[in-house]
Amino acid sequence: MRIYPRNLLADAKEERRQGERAFTMVEIAIAIGVIGFALVAVIGILPTGMNAQKDNREDTVISQDAPFFIDAIRNGGTNVFDNNNNNISPIQGLDFLTNYVEKISILGITNTDNVTKITTNSVITSFGSGWEIVGLLSTPEGLYVSSNNYTLTRAIVRSMGGSAVEQNGANQATSFRYQMDVEIIPFVNVAPDSTNFNFYENVLKYAADSPEVLIRSNRWMEVNTGAGTNGSIYLQPASGELAYSCFDVRLHFSWPVLPGPNGTEVVGPGRQTFRTTIASAILASPLIINDAQLWFFQPQLYATQPTINFR
Repeated sequence: MRIYPRNLLADAKEERRQGERAFTMVEIAIAIGVIGFALVAVIGILPTGMNAQKDNREDTVISQDAPFFIDAIRNGGTNVFDNNNNNISPIQGLDFLTNYVEKISILGITNTDNVTKITTNSVITSFGSGWEIVGLLSTPEGLYVSSNNYTLTRAIVRSMGGSAVEQNGANQATSFRYQMDVEIIPFVNVAPDSTNFNFYENVLKYAADSPEVLIRSNRWMEVNTGAGTNGSIYLQPASGELAYSCFDVRLHFSWPVLPGPNGTEVVGPGRQTFRTTIASAILASPLIINDAQLWFFQPQLYATQPTINFR
């Protein structure tokens, strides 16, 4: 075995240490600059990603709540009252809605000279039960009201499909709120010519006995909604009862609802509409809350066309 002197061993260690050099200040500065550019890019797209996540969450909440309200309106309830106008057959199992629905407004919409005017007919902010909420949301626009004058039901709702801390009305200040406009319109899918009996009266010989005239006049009676006597939304069954048994229901959602100045509310840019058709009669209950009539679809009823001698 070969033995080196101690001074030669120390020189070898020093030579190895000289080959192991650290980063200079310039290299460290360049590295920090590269990391800084990367962080700026990541931080720049972070708000976009968070907004996309928030929008997806809100869309999901609306998509979950909308079918529930549609089913609640469609199922309605038996409209049975005693002599004191007490509902003895109320809708069961929906009282939890009082924790989520903050306000329901019955609005009158008037379109004249290309100007839309909104009049608040009644505002309800306190609900004793869930069937009161369903009865208000089921308010129809009206069979006898023209397209320039109709009724709209507007509700401010806290989301039912949010996080656990927002359930049952908890954490009201931070919960997701949206505006829901409900339109219930008589729907009759009938071709215009199938009710145009006047045309065939003029072109056919012996028009009074013509099958074409009789068929179209009977169809006109089935679908005609008549003319209102006082412009009210109350349904008065007469000729055209087919229109009393099929309704187009539209739910327009706008979100989020945020507090505005002077106690007002500001609605954000989110928009979504749900639509369905309900084949059922709708009846007004004798109960009135803050001058607002309660309405209920009757799933077990269907209005039939009465026998009327057109001629």
